Amino acid sequence: MTMITAPPELLRLQPHPERRRNRRKVAQVDQDKFVVSFEDWIRDGFHHLEGDRVEEALTVFEGVIEADARIAIAWMGRGFALNELKRYEEAIDAFEQALSLDKTLYYAWLGLGRAREAKGTPELALYAYDPALEIDTEIVWAWYYRGLSLMTLEEYEAALTSLDEALRLSPQWASIWHCRGWLLGTIERYGEAIASFDEALALDPSDPWTWYYRGLSLAFAGETQTALESVSQALRIKPGLSRAQDLFEQLQSLLGE
Repeated sequence: MTMITAPPELLRLQPHPERRRNRRKVAQVDQDKFVVSFEDWIRDGFHHLEGDRVEEALTVFEGVIEADARIAIAWMGRGFALNELKRYEEAIDAFEQALSLDKTLYYAWLGLGRAREAKGTPELALYAYDPALEIDTEIVWAWYYRGLSLMTLEEYEAALTSLDEALRLSPQWASIWHCRGWLLGTIERYGEAIASFDEALALDPSDPWTWYYRGLSLAFAGETQTALESVSQALRIKPGLSRAQDLFEQLQSLLGE
């Protein structure tokens, strides 16, 4: 699952060199008489993130912060860049700074949660996702990430509730169906797990891990032949998948092949 990096609405912002006329503060960049506003810098920073140019994005956000440290969204962008660079402690500091300036910036709450999760503190991550959902209950990312943290904490029923809410908002997201299947398999609800993996594969049939976990659930459900077929598909997609190879050999042995 790709980590969230940029609010989509920011990526739709268009440059407005005429910012000087409406009293918006502008960064001191003048190339061929084209003055770029902080908003334009921030938009460019998020475009760098979307293009996996993380170091360039970090440079942009830090430039904005150096010019005016009161811009919450620049701190948030810095946090996203640091998350991508796996500098999680610094990312946490950046997101907390953003939220000290604007507690309604729900993408900053999400980034803070992801950084805390990556630092190995999923219980603290929950304290970030819940405020985001208090701001807007329709944030699919928050429900999804909240579900992942609850899974890490082995609070499976609560996690399932979060994932189901995410699916209500975004049923076309294969990764959520995959995680739901894994969760249901873990709590030995194999029929429901298989159904979730089927939904995931209908959306993305190229994921070898979904085929593997589907095969594992089928095996536990006693459907050995169908399980072998599912694991075989995982190995066709990714021949070096060692877990799938091990399960394939076990299933072959059970079938006497």
